[in-house]
Amino acid sequence: MEIQARRFKLVVEFDGSRYSGWQKQDDARTIQGALLKVASGLYGEPVDVQGNGRTDGGVHGLRFVAHLEANTADSAGEVGRRVNELLPQDINILGAQKAGPRFHARHNCIGRSYLYQIAKRRTAFCNRYVWRIPEPLRAKPMQETATLLAGMHDFTSFTDRQVIKKKSPLVMIHKTQVVETDDLILIRLVGSHFLWKMVRRIVGVLAETGRGNLAPAEVDRFLAEPVNLSHFTAPAQGLFFERAFYNQEELDSFLATDDIRPAFF
Repeated sequence: MEIQARRFKLVVEFDGSRYSGWQKQDDARTIQGALLKVASGLYGEPVDVQGNGRTDGGVHGLRFVAHLEANTADSAGEVGRRVNELLPQDINILGAQKAGPRFHARHNCIGRSYLYQIAKRRTAFCNRYVWRIPEPLRAKPMQETATLLAGMHDFTSFTDRQVIKKKSPLVMIHKTQVVETDDLILIRLVGSHFLWKMVRRIVGVLAETGRGNLAPAEVDRFLAEPVNLSHFTAPAQGLFFERAFYNQEELDSFLATDDIRPAFF
């Protein structure tokens, strides 16, 4: 009996420290490339792995969603178990379920959430997962600045020019949060999608307001006219892709809660 192609929705966690982001590259180690290598070894060609978006090199994933399509009779549970057995330790499938043939991890995704961790103190254990800023930061102006970013805006200033030649710079930011703990400042951004380096540049601008080097109102200028903010790009290691959303009820429920916790610290 001929084995038909089947599609599976995967929820993946990964430590991005050793990887050049999600998207497969011929000359670099990537998360998508690792999954494709394992899946093709198990199920032969053709196989397809697509993610809910791209991530920058060094960015981590907490619940990154992808889909895998392969010619297999394996159940979703078997797919997750067999792929996990062959993946490197810094990539792990948290869950797998059968998906319809028209499900697409990126095209069907209606929202994404990112979490960024800034460490207020020196740490011996978590340097791969935080941006350590030795100067005192004031969380209140950071939150005021973040609030100004909510809504639909032109984020040309927060990405590279070659990006906006290919896609619209308009992005809907559903919610922003800046929360201070004893050791960390946590920043969460929930939006329809995010442009290349956009989250990291937003975090860099927020940090400058926390240092007192920028006034929160200057963000209005950054949104109104193109400004080169590349020098504000925060390092990748503090950034985590947090969640992907596939229906409005799920997104609304997430937006309604203010609960925010560190990824690692």
